[in-house]
Amino acid sequence: MYVTVHRGTRQIGGNLIEIGTSQTRMLFDAGANLPPLDGPKTEDSFELKGLTFGESAFDGVFLSHHHNDHCGLLGKLLSGIPVFAGEETKRILNVIADFTDQPRPDINFGFRDGRPLQLDDVRVTPIGVEHSARDAYMFLIQAEGKNVLYTGDFRTSEKAISAVRELLGEGQKLDLLITEGTNIRPGKEERAGEFQGEEMVKRRAAGRMRLYQGTVFVLCSSANEDRIQAISTAAAWAGRTVCEDLFQSAVRNSADENIQRFVAGGVRKDSRAWLYFDKLYRQKALVGAETLARLPEKKVIFVRTSMLAFLAKYMDARSTEKEQSPLLLYSMWQGYKQTASVKRLLDFCGERGITVEDLHTSGHAGRDTVKELIDGLYPAALLPIHCEAESRKEFLSLHENCLMLEDGQRWEVG
Repeated sequence: MYVTVHRGTRQIGGNLIEIGTSQTRMLFDAGANLPPLDGPKTEDSFELKGLTFGESAFDGVFLSHHHNDHCGLLGKLLSGIPVFAGEETKRILNVIADFTDQPRPDINFGFRDGRPLQLDDVRVTPIGVEHSARDAYMFLIQAEGKNVLYTGDFRTSEKAISAVRELLGEGQKLDLLITEGTNIRPGKEERAGEFQGEEMVKRRAAGRMRLYQGTVFVLCSSANEDRIQAISTAAAWAGRTVCEDLFQSAVRNSADENIQRFVAGGVRKDSRAWLYFDKLYRQKALVGAETLARLPEKKVIFVRTSMLAFLAKYMDARSTEKEQSPLLLYSMWQGYKQTASVKRLLDFCGERGITVEDLHTSGHAGRDTVKELIDGLYPAALLPIHCEAESRKEFLSLHENCLMLEDGQRWEVG
C-alpha cells in the first residue's frame, strides 16, 4: 500500500491524495487551488496522466465534502472514473451547478456514514465529521493489512477517535494518519471565538439581535448549515424572523415554514434555477425586496456579496422609524475582507449606516484538537497536509515519526 500527495503538502486547499496497491489506484479529493483573494481568477492547471488526460488509470475518486478546494477539479477528470460522494454532497453540488449554469458534476455513487465500500482489494469506510460544510467525511482506507486514515477537513475529534478504534478492532493499529493542519500554528487559539464553536455563535448572536433594533443581516456561506442553524436559533431566542433567499433555500433543502424566503434577483425561465423558483412561487412563498422591507416583524436576513442591488432596494423601502441601528454580522474568515466583493459590501454598510461586527468560529480543528486526534489514535506515522508551508514544522513536535513529504513523492506504508 502506498500514498502519493499530488498536491497539498505545502498549501491549504487543492487536495489530491492518491492511495493505492499493486492492483488498485484511488484518489481522495479532487480539489482546485484556492482562488486569489483579490484579482482575476485563473484556471487550475493541474494535470495528471491517467486522471485528467490519457487512458483512465484510477479505480475511484472519493470526495470528503463539497468545498471547491476538495472537489473543484471534478470537471477535469477523465470520463469513466467512478466518483464517490455523500448523498448530500452530490445534491448540494447539483444545486450550485444549477444556479451557476454549469454542468452538473458526474458523481456516480453515493455513500453513507460508517458503511464500508470494497473496491477490489481496498476497503474504504467514510466517517462523518463536523466541518463548515454539511456532509463532510474522513476516510479509513484498509488494504494489504495496512490502515490509513485521511481526515479531509474537520473541526472536532471525539467521534473520529471512537469510530476508528471500533473499525480497527482489538489488536489493530493505525499505520498512517494523513491530517489537515489549517490552524496548526500556535497562537491561533488566542483569537476570540476562533475555536469556541457554534454554541458561542448562538449566544453572542442572540445578544446582538436583542441590542440592535433594526434589521440584522448575516454574511456567511449559504452551505454552512451549522452556522445557519446557530444563527437561526439565536433569532428564535431574540424573537426575530429568519429570512433566506432562493439559492440558500435550495442549498439547504429545508421545509421550515417559519422561514421567510425571498428573491434577490431575476431568474430566467430557460435556466435550471427556474424550477426552484417556480416551485416556491406557486406556493406563494417568495417575496421581493420591497415586500420584505414592509413586513412588520423584526428580521434576520442572510445575505451574500452579490446582493447589493437587493440590499439597496430593501434599505430604500425602510423608513427611518423602522430602520434604527441595523447590523451586519460578518460570519466568515477574516481573509475574505481583502476581496473586492466583500469590500464593496462593507463599503455599502458604511454608506447606509449599518454597523458591522465580526462573529465567527473556524470550521477547522485547532492545534489542541489535532493533537487530541493524534494522541487518541496513536498512528505509526503522521503525514501533514492542507497547511501553510511555513506551518508544517509545527507537526514535528506532535509525533516522533512525522513525514515531511513533497508533492508527488511516493511513500510506502510500512
